[in-house]
Amino acid sequence: MASQDQINSGNKDIGELVAHEKEEDSSEEYVIIPPDGGYGWVITAASFLCVLISDGILFSFGLILSELERVYDEPVAKVAWIFSIVNGISLISGPIASALSNRFSFRTVVLTGSMFGFIGLSTSALAHSVDSLFFTLGVLFGVSIGLIFTPIVVGVGFYFDKRRALATGITVCGSGAGTFVFAPIIYLLLETYAVRGTFLILSGIYLNCAVLGSLLVPLKPQRRKKLQEAVKLLEIDAVPITIEKSPIFNERKFDPKTLEQGLSNSVKSVKETQTVSVAKEQKLSSWAYWSNIFKFSLFRSPTFVLICMSSFFQSIGWFVPFVYLAAHAVETGVPKEEASFLLSIVGICSMMGRLINGWLSDHPKVSVLLLNNVGLTTSGLLIILCPFFISYELLVFYSVILGLALSCTAVTRPILLGELLGLENVNNAYGFMLVFYGVATLFGTPMAGLLYDTLGDYHGAFYLAGSSVLLSAFMCYPLGRINRWEKRRNVQKLKSPHSSE
Repeated sequence: MASQDQINSGNKDIGELVAHEKEEDSSEEYVIIPPDGGYGWVITAASFLCVLISDGILFSFGLILSELERVYDEPVAKVAWIFSIVNGISLISGPIASALSNRFSFRTVVLTGSMFGFIGLSTSALAHSVDSLFFTLGVLFGVSIGLIFTPIVVGVGFYFDKRRALATGITVCGSGAGTFVFAPIIYLLLETYAVRGTFLILSGIYLNCAVLGSLLVPLKPQRRKKLQEAVKLLEIDAVPITIEKSPIFNERKFDPKTLEQGLSNSVKSVKETQTVSVAKEQKLSSWAYWSNIFKFSLFRSPTFVLICMSSFFQSIGWFVPFVYLAAHAVETGVPKEEASFLLSIVGICSMMGRLINGWLSDHPKVSVLLLNNVGLTTSGLLIILCPFFISYELLVFYSVILGLALSCTAVTRPILLGELLGLENVNNAYGFMLVFYGVATLFGTPMAGLLYDTLGDYHGAFYLAGSSVLLSAFMCYPLGRINRWEKRRNVQKLKSPHSSE
């Protein structure tokens, strides 16, 4: 039979041990620490090449569509829907890619997207009609681009802290570089192997995205001392789980029977608590489950809602210069070969601008929001003024400035989401934002084409597109003020329960 002193001594040791473990748990945490260099640059290079391949093929689709019109003898309008479906689905599938990345990993999603693209391009070589291409190219290839682009652009930011903007800028440069590289490659393939052989070769090239995506090794959380908790912009609802205190630590004096009974009650209490928590988890609705994966709570944030609205109006006019700039130049008397070179100038300058904007965004004295607003405003004004550039020399100058201006948002948007919403929300926020881009893309360019059919020139198309982009810029002007107000409101919500006590 243990003496009273032994029992008290044992209880004291247990209490000190629990208190020590509790203190350690409260003072330390497991977090993902970006390497900010080293292997992160390998990830950046792999991401750049992935974007180069996927976007290079996508933005060189004009050459393939022209060949499809000839091979299948279909109207231009019907064949053009292939590009609209590919581009729209690739953007709309952004939230799916984000949710899958949260559930599995960036590497798994990129590998899956590579397989979708390989299947889509290879089966397109067997298609006997444009209707079949709506599925093989439009759906399968469109989904593959969405599954690759979102994890790549968002994932590279997890490997950097101080140089995150530069790494993101290098990654998205793959889009402009891909257009520059794949345009002559696809032209040569079409001349040598026809359209079916071109699809087969491109499917093999696209499969290299799986090799590059395999380099996206997930970072392991590291243990460190807990820093002062920052105020989160968004809160996720959780199921509360309460654990009852054991009688062992509630009483100051014990006898052996009390000690034995306390231990028994403690075990019973833990079991009952676990049973209650499991029951509560089972009662969670499927909506709550999917809400936690997709983070639909983001739409409670006025900051995020305004960003999505801005993205929608931006996308309505964003692709109009790429589609109609060369046609406008031909109408002003510029030869077709020189007119097509204008798009190459836009692509090259866009690539250079993304590097410059990535470097600028890393500078501590440069506001990413201001850079975003300047780029959008300049782009909108340039698109509106396009009809007034009527000579080849002026159009070359116009293409240089337009490429630099269009490059801003490609770099600043992912970084801006991280600054305003928190890094933990960037993946899902970026995916939802791409949905608004995709929906607007589906009818933005056709609206511009309808204006051309009605008015007989491209002036109305550029006026509409530029005005829409300019409206998008104006909507971003109050973002900083709204975000600060939202964070103050959340701070007050966190303090209000304590103040009532």
